[in-house]
Formats: sequence, C-alpha cells, structure tokens
Amino acid sequence: MSQKRTRRPNTIKSFVAGGESHYANEAVDFDAARDSFLRHCRVKNLSDQSLRYYSEGLKSLYEGLRELGVDRPLDVTEDHIDDLILARKDGGLSDAYVNSLLRGWRVFFRFLHEDGYIPANPTEKTRLIKAERRIIQTFTREQINKLLAVPDRTTFTGYRNFVLMLTLLETACRISEIEALKVTDIRWRERVMIVYGKGRKERQVPFQKTLEKHLKEYIAIRGLLDHDYVFVNIDNGPMKKRAMQDEIGKIGREANIKGVRCSPHTWRHTAAKLYIMNGGDVFSLQKILGHSTLQMVQTYVSLFGTDIAAQHRKYSPLEGLDR
Repeated sequence: MSQKRTRRPNTIKSFVAGGESHYANEAVDFDAARDSFLRHCRVKNLSDQSLRYYSEGLKSLYEGLRELGVDRPLDVTEDHIDDLILARKDGGLSDAYVNSLLRGWRVFFRFLHEDGYIPANPTEKTRLIKAERRIIQTFTREQINKLLAVPDRTTFTGYRNFVLMLTLLETACRISEIEALKVTDIRWRERVMIVYGKGRKERQVPFQKTLEKHLKEYIAIRGLLDHDYVFVNIDNGPMKKRAMQDEIGKIGREANIKGVRCSPHTWRHTAAKLYIMNGGDVFSLQKILGHSTLQMVQTYVSLFGTDIAAQHRKYSPLEGLDR
C-alpha cells in the first residue's frame, strides 16, 4: 500500500542515527522549540505585537498539552491538537479565539517540521473550525453623541479623550495604530495619517476638516515633549492602548451605554458601518481599514449596505396591507 506523500524537511536534524538521544533539543524540549521559533520570527522582523501573539499562543499550547500528558513536541499528534480544540471550546472560548490560537499553532509546528526538528507536522491536516457568524456590534448615532458628550473638554484628559474618540471614528484605525501614532506621521496639507498596521504594513488614512481642527488644537495644548507620540497621559508619557481601552470603557459606563461593548474596536466597526451607509465603496474602505482581503469589508457591506430598519419601515410587507 503506497504512503501518501508529504513535504520532506529540507534539513536533517531529527533523523540522526543513534536513537532518540540524538534528537535535537527542539524536538524534545518545548522551551527550546519556542526559543528557536521566536528567534526565527525576530529574524523575519515580525512586529512586537506578532511576537506577543505567538508567545501567548504557545503558552496556551504548552499548558494544554501538559494536561494531556504530552511533554515533547516530537510526541504531539493530530489527535492531541483535536483534543486541545475541544478543550478550549468546552472551556468557553469563542470560535474566533480558538481559530486565533490554531493559526499560531500551525505556524509553529510547520516551522519545526520544515526545519527538520520533528518528522511530521501534527497540524498539517488541521483546518480552522467553522465559526458562527455573529452580528457586528456598533454604536448608534445617538450613542455616539452620548459618548462624545461625556469628556470634560475644559480639562486636558477630557479633551484628549474627546479627540481620541473622534480619531477612532474618523479613521477607523486599530487602537495599536493610534497608540503608535506620532505627530510626524500626520500630513496636514494632504490631511492623511501614516499608520503602521499588521505586518508592519504602512498605509495612508485620510481625515477631514473637523478632525483636523480638533487634532491641531489638542496637539497645541499637548505642547512640545521629549517624544513625538500624539496621545499622552497626564505625566506626558505616551498613552498605552490599555489605558485608552480603560478610558473608553469608563466613558461608556458614564454615558450609560447598553447593549454594546464600549471599546476602541467598536469605534472601528462603527466607522466602517457609517462609511458604507454613507455610500462609501468597498475598495477604498479596504485600504482605510488596512485589510489584506475584501472578506471583512464584504461583511460590513452585507450588514450595513442599507439601513435595514429604515428600509423595513419603507417596505414592510404587513404595513402595506389594506386591513
């Protein structure tokens, strides 16, 4: 019976004659495997965010495998990966989060296999799980106005938070991109920001007169500092994304927003929704958002291409009947 062909590792590290004592450390020690993989990622010049993603994903992988009694990368099988998927789902993790873990695990084991540390890739046949498609939560116009009304714009932190929310709504940037934004990244004449997204990809994000006015005023109040980051804390240090998330969550509670999570990512979804509802096209939205494919943008279009409630009021099957 012929054996199914699989890709052969191009280097010989795991198949040295002399028994298991001659396996490379990466095959028998998870710490060594992790360190080699993360070094490989650094050599490829992956971002700090990507390195954190892989590191956290591998921590979850190791913990799960140890619970299954597996101590070496060499011993991991496809069944072990399936067991981990079920355990994570049974533990209450969302389908999207499980898929996020799986993506990292697949890259890790592919590296170990292709570099010759393990003879087989246990994730070679592993596919992402079918995730349920949930409605994307966004703010209504009324909620937007309530949120923007909360900050005390007579104080530095209040005006900063106000401008932060305006920036999120106008640009649809990720919070990590706003965290990294510098004054020198703003091209006032063209009204664009240079932002660095996933995979260190640079893109230009446009903004209009209203944000220009408030950004200029905020930066003037911010003043000259020993760094160029746009958003700063009360001690004049760069404002971290966790602090931004906390501030927006606090503003949401003060505005008594219900039924939707008050987070920077909800602002991003809201910006995309309003862009589509106002007649924007998918290709320019894809560039603004920094998505590599149209898949997510098409989701926005399918959900928000028309205001469903308004259209239903206009074309209700029941309301049009003579009764």
